[in-house]
Amino acid sequence: MQRHLSAVRSKTWLAAAILALASGCATVKVGRDFDFGAFAARMKHGETTMAQVREWLGPPLGSGQVLEVDGTRHEQWTWYYGSGKLPGGEDTSFKMLQVKFDQSGRLMSYNWSGETRPAAPIEKR
Repeated sequence: MQRHLSAVRSKTWLAAAILALASGCATVKVGRDFDFGAFAARMKHGETTMAQVREWLGPPLGSGQVLEVDGTRHEQWTWYYGSGKLPGGEDTSFKMLQVKFDQSGRLMSYNWSGETRPAAPIEKR
């Protein structure tokens, strides 16, 4: 799944770069902006449902399966957003959130890449 997402992201950026180079300098955006802070402030491991996450963030831009070492499969949803000026790359930013759900459709864990400062305290289990 991770390799597939990386390939999709690479192809998206490549297409955007070609388009920007053809048109001179342009601001390029990929994905759809979302509010990680709103998600982090509300989510509760083992309690938050798929419907709640969809309500807070909108529909995921990607979905797939995670295969655990023990053979268990979990559904995973992905949101991402990037923007920047091409061809120089000024003001470039990218963020991605992957949310994994257990078999009952409740939040199991998430993977966040983006801002360097935490948006919400990390919940201890």
